[in-house]
This record gives sequence, C-alpha cells and structure tokens, in this order.
Amino acid sequence: MTIEYDGTDFYGWQYQPDKRTVQGDIEGALKRLTNETIRIIGAGRTDQGVHALGQVANFHALTNLPLCQMRQGINSLTRDDINVKSVESVDNNFHSRFSAKAKVYRYQLLLEPSPLRMRYGWYTRYKLDVPNMRRIIPNVLGEHDFKNLSAHNEAKKTLCTIIGMSLTVDAPHIIIEIEGNRFLRKMIRGIVGFMYDVGRGRFSPENTHDVFGGIIKDIYFAPPHGLYLAEVKY
Repeated sequence: MTIEYDGTDFYGWQYQPDKRTVQGDIEGALKRLTNETIRIIGAGRTDQGVHALGQVANFHALTNLPLCQMRQGINSLTRDDINVKSVESVDNNFHSRFSAKAKVYRYQLLLEPSPLRMRYGWYTRYKLDVPNMRRIIPNVLGEHDFKNLSAHNEAKKTLCTIIGMSLTVDAPHIIIEIEGNRFLRKMIRGIVGFMYDVGRGRFSPENTHDVFGGIIKDIYFAPPHGLYLAEVKY
C-alpha cells in the first residue's frame, strides 16, 4: 500500500492500544474488511504530528478480495486524514522497511503567518539567510555519524548516508528535501533545526563538523508538523 496521511491528530504511525495511530486505524479497517487480524509493516515509523505523502506498508492476508475493492474499503472505513493511494500485490519476500533502498523526506518552513498553512509548515519569525543555509548541504552529504543530530538512544547503528539534499524557496515556503539510505529518530528534524539556526545566525555552516563531533550539543529539533515522508524508493 502507498498511503498519504495528515499526521496532526495521530500519535504517530506505530500501533498503540490506547491511542489513535495510522497503523491502528488501517489495521482496524482491514479487520472489518477481511475478518482477519492483520499487522501491517510500515516503511518508516513517523512520529506524532508528522505527515506522509508516500508512506509504504505491506501485509499478508488470506482474503481473495480484489485489490481495488480493498483500497476502496479501507478508505471508506477510515477518516479523511488517511488516504490509501494504491494497493498492489508483491513478492512474498517483500518487506516495506528492509527492502527499501532509500527514503525521501520533505520539510516545509513557512516565511509568513498563515492560519491555513501553519498546521503544515513551521512558521519562522526570523529573516533567514538562505544562501548560508545552503552552504551546509555539502557538509551533510555522504556517510556520517548522525547520533548528535538525532534522538539516538534506541539506535545501535548511527551511521547514515545522505544521498541527496536540496533547499528551494517557493514562497511562502522554504522546502528542504533530504534523501538517505536510512534515518534515525528525529534525524531530519535535527538537520533542519541546525539549518534554521545557521539561517538565523546562531551557528555557521562550518559548525556542521562540530555538531558531528559532539563539540556543539545544544541542537534544536524542528517541530514535527512541518515534516513529510515524501517517498520510499525500492
């Protein structure tokens, strides 16, 4: 399944018995459709408030329900903040997380106050130095230890490879896209928070190496509502 969702009213992707999650809502719909208890596996566990344009999830089921009816059924049994964009059959060995070659995340900064946009982008009151923010990109590309730009307590492996990164201005937004082979928890929000601090003059692009080395530790994490899981590549 390829899934789009507005993460505002969810306690993240991962199932929690006493809280509303994306995984929980879809599994509940599948149970009503198939009368099976089905556990779906997401390509990434988005945190509370994080959105998705192209989350991918897989599951095994015994049902013979046609895929088009399954998609329609899930969408009719879930609220409007979830939309299953497609459902397709895959090889039995496919795993939405472990088969992924790369993921693309997008973060939106909002340059002016807008009640209709502030739910989906981080509004900044500072005038940001965009060219200076772009100077960080070459320092982040490639393989690095991102433990100091993430909530890394749960991770044993903190080396990640950033394959591509861009910063574009599409008024009233600054859009940051980051593609990598894997990501640690809050890692994108750590990178964006550091870029933001460079843009407002708190740090310089040269401080990137100080962050990786642990010399600078007081990193600000960007809030979740500006973050989107844009695409999973296989």
